[in-house]
Amino acid sequence: MESNSQNLESTTFDQLDPVRDYYSMTKEKLGNVYIFNHVTFDNKTLGPRYGSIKDCKDIEEVFQNLKFDVKTYNDLPYKKILEELTQIARMDYSSFDCLVIFVLTHGQNGKIFARDIAYYPDIYWKSFSNKPSFMYKPKLIFIQDSRGDETDDETDYVIRIPPPVHKEHFTPISYTIPDVPDVLLMYSCYDEFLSWRSHSTGSSFVQRLCREFKLRAKSNDILTLLTFLNQIMSVDTYMARNKINNEKRLSTIVSTLTRLKMTVNDNQ
Repeated sequence: MESNSQNLESTTFDQLDPVRDYYSMTKEKLGNVYIFNHVTFDNKTLGPRYGSIKDCKDIEEVFQNLKFDVKTYNDLPYKKILEELTQIARMDYSSFDCLVIFVLTHGQNGKIFARDIAYYPDIYWKSFSNKPSFMYKPKLIFIQDSRGDETDDETDYVIRIPPPVHKEHFTPISYTIPDVPDVLLMYSCYDEFLSWRSHSTGSSFVQRLCREFKLRAKSNDILTLLTFLNQIMSVDTYMARNKINNEKRLSTIVSTLTRLKMTVNDNQ
């Protein structure tokens, strides 16, 4: 027991070396990608998220090519999501360099929806806090949700989520912004604005994210890559305003990363 403790102390001290500017991205398998995908919901006022399967397939293709293993969970209730996150957090992650999570769902008022209920997204980063084998490794969390109403650009159908009963409702900041190191959280849009999704081609955010990873994962660090993503989405937003007044689709990034994510090695 004492030996294991000493090994852990030695490893974490080495990883905390202030000279290091990049996260290690040298393992044979860079890490795992977990997709929590939601298409249908028990609450029928939440319309089905047609096109989300296309997003899942494209995420899988892109990240497998980048030496990640990908697993998709479909339409899980909240309790099952917690169980799966608990199992993932129990893994020995010492053989991997990076963890990636996608959550594809509806959302409103700081919460996102499981199949059965709405919940705060902090479970996706707090599940891995104080887990030794996940320490000092980047955890990238991408949430595709409509944080207001959601418009399907193929049919112009608007899903309207009923407002909360108490209008003074607010979201504690700790539920929506990571308070632990080495996390990058990206939402598909600003709170209370639209997030576009097509029946046939998937969501605007996920499709452009996949494109940027294809183009730049081997040449740019993660923050540069995501800045280019916002550049593309800002152009889309400008063009879309000719169709819908005040429509906004810029994604938001919250980062507690302590290093730059090293680019993926072409030789892997």
